[in-house]
Amino acid sequence: MTHTRALASSSLVLLALAASGHARAQDTDAAPSQGGGAQVTVVQVPQAPAPPTQVVVPGYPQPGFNPDGHLPSSSRSTLDTSRSADGFDLLPDPEASETVRGTANGGFVLEGQHVPELHSVRTGDTLWDISSRYYKNPYGWPRLWAQNPQIQNPHWIYPGDQVRLRDSSDSGLPGMRRLLSGERKVAPQTVFLRDTGWLDDKKEDVWGEINGSPADKMLLAAGDDVYVQLDDKHEVAVGQLLTIFRPLVTSGDAAQKGQLISIRGTLRVDRINPQTRMVRGRVVESLDTVERGAKVGPVDRRFVVVSPVTSAEDIEAKIVAALYPHAFYGQHQVVFLDKGEKEGVKPGMRFFALRRGDRWRHTLRAAGKFATMRPVVEDDRPAQTEALAPPADENLFPDETYAELRVLKVREHTATALVTASQHEIERGAFVAARKGY
Repeated sequence: MTHTRALASSSLVLLALAASGHARAQDTDAAPSQGGGAQVTVVQVPQAPAPPTQVVVPGYPQPGFNPDGHLPSSSRSTLDTSRSADGFDLLPDPEASETVRGTANGGFVLEGQHVPELHSVRTGDTLWDISSRYYKNPYGWPRLWAQNPQIQNPHWIYPGDQVRLRDSSDSGLPGMRRLLSGERKVAPQTVFLRDTGWLDDKKEDVWGEINGSPADKMLLAAGDDVYVQLDDKHEVAVGQLLTIFRPLVTSGDAAQKGQLISIRGTLRVDRINPQTRMVRGRVVESLDTVERGAKVGPVDRRFVVVSPVTSAEDIEAKIVAALYPHAFYGQHQVVFLDKGEKEGVKPGMRFFALRRGDRWRHTLRAAGKFATMRPVVEDDRPAQTEALAPPADENLFPDETYAELRVLKVREHTATALVTASQHEIERGAFVAARKGY
């Protein structure tokens, strides 16, 4: 019986060793059993590894927290608060793997970015997001919309919808994007008016109006055909490009010669009926939605910054508007003057913004009368104040130059200029002058 128990004990040990597999076994000397001196082997089964401990640094959000998750994509901040770099992303973007290859002022290729033919819409997607993800340009969503005529409203896309990202004829190979032809070279130091422009004449520069379209939708974009009713004063040719725009209403002088406009896109003339003056064209570029009633005409949108030229005479002018109708203008902004070629203005001429007077007193005029009071520190009585001394005759002050402008484009009675330097803000109606010999 004792021998039988010893065999059973040995069998249990062998079974334990066979079942443990990768377990580590440690043999220790044990006291002989009652069944004939058999040794007992102790088997240690390893414990499960402890779960990793996650350390949260005080002052930083919990991992996975998205502070902008409730905002639309176009309103989210660009700061990643989950990093410990105080808002600055010092790591490369894993999605921005493309490389620009090309030559100066020539064509270029974006390599390393694969654009599939279709994108399946997921919850929360917008055309803004899709355009930003694949083309690195969220403002290109109107062109994406134009490639998908099945989308009736660009603000309403649904999970499961298929959005076409490129033509099926495009290979879409990784490392290759569109190769721009040499015809699209842009000269260095070129100022390009993207979505805002200027009309020299409110009537003469408007050649026609978009009256209709064969497309069954209200908002038109690139790729849509339109019908344009031309006026009787101008002639167009097949293949000619015209700018699509809408006039901007500003608070400036209603009698000013020019007109600030919002550029919506570009139209190509395809067919002309000389009897009815009706043109069928195609929208080849859309910066914003194009609607019926938009105006068309030849609008200058590209200006080259020319070298300075010497003025042959003194010319005084006034800033009537700016490219973007802000309250104040500054360096690198485009403004428009009320003097042109008829008044002797030439491209490259330099105008200087001049101001006369005490700037601090001018600032106080908008602050109220209490802003002109000062405490009387020479009087030991409490709360003694006095009004500032009245200003001297500011007409006796010399003119001070606070900004410089360079003329880019000259029309008959207006000119486009670039602010090349400014010490402080420039306002609409500012006085500018070109000096003889400079």
